[in-house]
Amino acid sequence: MHAQSLETPASPSFGEWTTWTVADVLPENEVRAVFQDSQGRLWFGTRHEGIGMYDGASWAYFTSEDGLAANGILALNEDDNGRIWAAGGAGYSLFDGSTWAPHDSLGALHPRVIYSINVGSEGHVWLGANGGASAFDGARWRHFTEADGLPHRVVHAALEDRSGTRWFACREGLARLSESEMTVLYPEDNFGSILEDGRGHLWFGTRGSGAYQFDGQDWIQHLPGRDARPTLVDREGNVWAVSDENGVYRYDGAAWTRYGVEDGLVSNTVFDVTEAQDGSLWFATAAGVSRFDP
Repeated sequence: MHAQSLETPASPSFGEWTTWTVADVLPENEVRAVFQDSQGRLWFGTRHEGIGMYDGASWAYFTSEDGLAANGILALNEDDNGRIWAAGGAGYSLFDGSTWAPHDSLGALHPRVIYSINVGSEGHVWLGANGGASAFDGARWRHFTEADGLPHRVVHAALEDRSGTRWFACREGLARLSESEMTVLYPEDNFGSILEDGRGHLWFGTRGSGAYQFDGQDWIQHLPGRDARPTLVDREGNVWAVSDENGVYRYDGAAWTRYGVEDGLVSNTVFDVTEAQDGSLWFATAAGVSRFDP
């Protein structure tokens, strides 16, 4: 394994930052998830106050009174049928374009918290949860737990890559399921994210051990000793990683650049990032949402 930790300061001329807070339009400043769907609508999931949705002209707000399973939202995504998934405490919710339907179970499992929603290469929806990981193929659920070889019951993220290998980012280790064999890697690390880039390389983020890149053969550790969780590959191929205390990092293939409050980010505690159709980047933080226009 080769360790790589090149880092450069942000360039003031690289782009422009703007901020949205509860004083503007958000239902709450602590925004845990941000996502733009295929119709161009921006979704903002908050820690306590449900979801705000902006369609480019007006805002709509959703809470448990509108059908959410809970008002604490940790993840948002869209499946291949255009349904919006929102997950967090007490299960997940599905939006069909007009109404929300709450779900407190994944078939036989009743997770207390769902941390992440990923859509795999086959269009299956993968949920990482307290109690294991689950995949939904449109008709049935399949579950993966410690009984199947996972190193920890808390799975922060799960994904099936384009080769068909399944990955599980656990609180204690990274698990890889290839055919019927489960392998545990880096059991001392707390993994928090999984991302596949355009080349088929896998990125795995941790809290405290940086990010690991896997090209199918070799592993490279980036930003060792840091909290860095790769979350997005933008249209230029840059990898963006969020962190709990150090803002965000951008990797252009050669070096990492860090952006923090001194550059215009509203908070150094960043939970999520999405790229909008116009190329702008939106960061969900502990103090509002920051929009970055390259």
